[in-house]
Amino acid sequence: MTILLNHRFVLSSLLALGGGAWLVALAATAGAPPPLECIPASDLDRVFEDGYGSLTPGQSELSLFGLRGETVSGQVVVVAQEQLDDLTLSVGPLQLSPVPGTIPQENVQWNFIGGIFIATNSPNREVSGLLRPAPAWFPDVLTEVQKCSVPKGARKAAYLTVKIPRDAVAGEYRTTITARAGGISVALPMALQVYPLSLPEERHLQVTEWYSTYAFQKHHQMESADDNHFLRLLKVYAENMVDHRQNVFRVGLDLIQSRRNADRKFQFDFSRFDQWAQVFWDTGRMDLLETGFIAQFGPGGWSSREILLDQFKVKGPTGEWLSLSGEEFLPQFLPAFVSHLREKGWLAKTVFHICDEPSNHNVMAWRQASDLVQRWAPELRRIDAIETPLCLGALEIWVPKLDHLATWQAACEAAQRQGAEMWFYTVGIFQAGSLLNKTVDVPLIETRLMHWLNYRYHLQGYLHWGFNEWTDDPIRSPGEHRGDGWHVYPKKDGLLNSMRWEQMRNGLQDYECLWLLEHDIAQIKAKLPARVAALIDPRQRGVEIASQVVADYFQHSRNPVELYQAKRQAITETLALQQAPRLVLQTSPLEHTVVARNCAIDVHGWAEPGTVLKANGQPVPVASDGLFLLEVAPSAEGEIVVEAQGQTGQKRLVRHFPRPQP
Repeated sequence: MTILLNHRFVLSSLLALGGGAWLVALAATAGAPPPLECIPASDLDRVFEDGYGSLTPGQSELSLFGLRGETVSGQVVVVAQEQLDDLTLSVGPLQLSPVPGTIPQENVQWNFIGGIFIATNSPNREVSGLLRPAPAWFPDVLTEVQKCSVPKGARKAAYLTVKIPRDAVAGEYRTTITARAGGISVALPMALQVYPLSLPEERHLQVTEWYSTYAFQKHHQMESADDNHFLRLLKVYAENMVDHRQNVFRVGLDLIQSRRNADRKFQFDFSRFDQWAQVFWDTGRMDLLETGFIAQFGPGGWSSREILLDQFKVKGPTGEWLSLSGEEFLPQFLPAFVSHLREKGWLAKTVFHICDEPSNHNVMAWRQASDLVQRWAPELRRIDAIETPLCLGALEIWVPKLDHLATWQAACEAAQRQGAEMWFYTVGIFQAGSLLNKTVDVPLIETRLMHWLNYRYHLQGYLHWGFNEWTDDPIRSPGEHRGDGWHVYPKKDGLLNSMRWEQMRNGLQDYECLWLLEHDIAQIKAKLPARVAALIDPRQRGVEIASQVVADYFQHSRNPVELYQAKRQAITETLALQQAPRLVLQTSPLEHTVVARNCAIDVHGWAEPGTVLKANGQPVPVASDGLFLLEVAPSAEGEIVVEAQGQTGQKRLVRHFPRPQP
């Protein structure tokens, strides 16, 4: 097809661009590939510099959306058709139109993405669940480099984040991203849709990342005696954690100094423990203090059938060091610890470890240690990462590994019904098959979906063992865990974020979007008559939306488009709850359940008075209190369509029920 151009218009437009941009545009109109291309990409793509793999199909602009108070992200990919030197980016403030409004430039950050070298792929994974065969460099590090060179034929990605102010006016904001190299530049438009909802400041999911003080001191080249320097850097860690919505922190019991007097009574100095804890409390965004352990495996490590109480170092009456058994030390320490926590106002906000990862072969020994803690400190809630379902009555917070949670789902759900709080944890090299994972060579979306899974199964927390468990060289030699041991990278006096760490925050924000929908349905339910309220589960709609991307423990989407469609659906349905006619629709079974061809669906809910309803074209009786109940057979397409007509508006709600495959 031939396109005729108005040459005078084209020439005047090119001259208006000026400088190198004129040359780029002229080359493009002449049919030659420009030396520098700038294309938008999903923040869930890993963009390989050597051109391996494809990107999620995008638009002609970088298009984002989010809530007030949310941090949203995207990627910009520069493709070099010629050698590019001194490549850099710039992004202006985002402007709202037609009403005035600005998201300032300082709320927008971009980072060139660097890679880490994976020598061999993660074990136990299906080939389809790996991004590419190793050895290869896998993008993960958000570097501080502001200029770089890109060889001809290569790609370079930049990760972009926007912090949406809590007072931002709802609407569409626009700006331009400009890529420059040498004397040429290319502009990419960017749009940000801000919805009239605010992300909750309160965290509704408990999240902890264990940090290593050994790696802390080694990689930041610290003098162990320089306590002020250490505490300043600990504050950097704490602020980074809460900025990524972590709200549980860990402080070790070894910071508490103990002394036994001549009368064999103990004195405890909690000052150093308190000093570390206060660094995290001072962020104003931490909810729980996590501490322990007081026991460990016997000879043989994890495979031992024994779990033994620790030995504790205590100063004697004349200053000599004593090593006391747990049986002697803990009956005096635990009540004193509880008393101190109560005095500080931290008791209800503290959770206590026994021993990490007990299993069936040593769970009885673990239960003895747990019972000792319960006997001497019944006020403390106990938490452990576990590899056994036999913890009922001996543990308040269960943290099974994801593969065990999936295997023992029935036992874990039974424990939840009896009052246990259920979290989960992951260790990448042990996450077999298609279970969600965090190693750097698996799809980035898996990190984010962990918190959709949290919502899907009504789990209340997530624990990860590695915030900064770095190898000697986490870039070139990340070791057997392939990056799973850390979410950040070290730099002098600070940290560099990773793509996985950014996506973990995004997943936690997604969780809050689902929570907002649940919260607003719960508010409606609270005002309804008892017979109507009894039929409404505020969580159900969020679970149905989450199941679109996390079908179950073993099946999940790897498509960023599907994830963002589900998130937008949660947001728009929350907004629609307040729009006339107000309506809460629920079904049994849940949407997306496979149903037999001869079965109808239970459809029920509440509609505000005066609403006229139809389901698949048939009238639906609505009682005077808003209750409606009926059975509806899905259409040939597996749909139930409910149409609502009110005095000032109308709605059309669709639920999908796939048929079994022949």
